[in-house]
Amino acid sequence: MRPSTIIIVVIAIGACAAGAWLVFATRAPVPPQGAASRVSDFFKSPQDYKTSGGQQMKPRW
Repeated sequence: MRPSTIIIVVIAIGACAAGAWLVFATRAPVPPQGAASRVSDFFKSPQDYKTSGGQQMKPRW
């Protein structure tokens, strides 16, 4: 086989794989609402911070 034929076959296989991935990715089942809420809670910062006690802040001059 000539090198140009091999390159065309590799590109064609890659294009087919990408197309199949797009088709099957859009048909993937949606995760349940509980999982989506757990994901959003994982990256959320805490809403209540301890503000009593601790070390006094010193300015850096």
